Amino acid sequence: MNYKKYQHIEKLGTSDVEGILEGEVHLTYKIDGSNGCIYLDNGVLKYGSRNRELSIDNDNNKFVATLSTDEHFTNSIKTYLIKHPNHIIYGEWLIPVNIKRYKKDAWNKFYIFDVFDVDTLSYLRMDSYVEELKELNLEYIPEIAVINNPSEDDIKALLPQTGNYLLESGVGEGIVIKNYEYRNKYGRQTWAKLLTEDFATNKRQRRHENHVNKETSPVEYEIISQCLTQEHILKEKNKLIEKYGEWHNKMIFELLNRSFLEFYKDNWEIILKKWHNPVINFKVLKNLSDNKVKEVLGIV
Repeated sequence: MNYKKYQHIEKLGTSDVEGILEGEVHLTYKIDGSNGCIYLDNGVLKYGSRNRELSIDNDNNKFVATLSTDEHFTNSIKTYLIKHPNHIIYGEWLIPVNIKRYKKDAWNKFYIFDVFDVDTLSYLRMDSYVEELKELNLEYIPEIAVINNPSEDDIKALLPQTGNYLLESGVGEGIVIKNYEYRNKYGRQTWAKLLTEDFATNKRQRRHENHVNKETSPVEYEIISQCLTQEHILKEKNKLIEKYGEWHNKMIFELLNRSFLEFYKDNWEIILKKWHNPVINFKVLKNLSDNKVKEVLGIV
């Protein structure tokens, strides 16, 4: 079996996940670590990150080094995959990224969040494999709720519950929204997400906007303030660390560009809808984006 990159999870409200709330919707915790996958190739366990195959000599945050030497884990995961050789297991390797408030015993573990069947080219319902994971004592990210035809407000109301899983305090990264019967307009099975940081940032910004007029708060400033979050920036930084093995200052220029491009790809439909097809000065928007990235890095 070959390595398969995990799908991008789209922001709720974009056209790529339009209609995902129609039907039976499964809501799970989104935790803040590093994406990983494990699969079987000719009887040998293989590992991958979000973007590439991994090995002991070409690792990511000690993912392979730690798990491949854990006898209980490797026996359990291999037992599952020998029984289901057509499955790829995806999960979150919980290492410090943005949220540092996870419990001490939660770190450096692999939390399964999806299983992909390469024969049917689809992600499996959690209830079809979770009992096997339990029997093998493998960690997995549980569901928060299953709701028929929820509204966005229904899901927002569950965001405080994200603090109930693995955390010492506060709320979690957000909620992943799955509808196993859903295919988007391109025919793809894909998931949506609602982030607690986006929601909290928008609430703070709305309160702030009540005291700021249009002249001192142009649309570009509002867009960056509300849509480009610290979580987005640190995720892009972590991808670069994964790509190059470590962080160094000469990567700042690449981080500035990646943060802006990924932020805009994720948010352009939301921007058009929320600001009613605004006229945007992209030079100003990019400058404001760069300034926010530098602020998060602590270099301004």
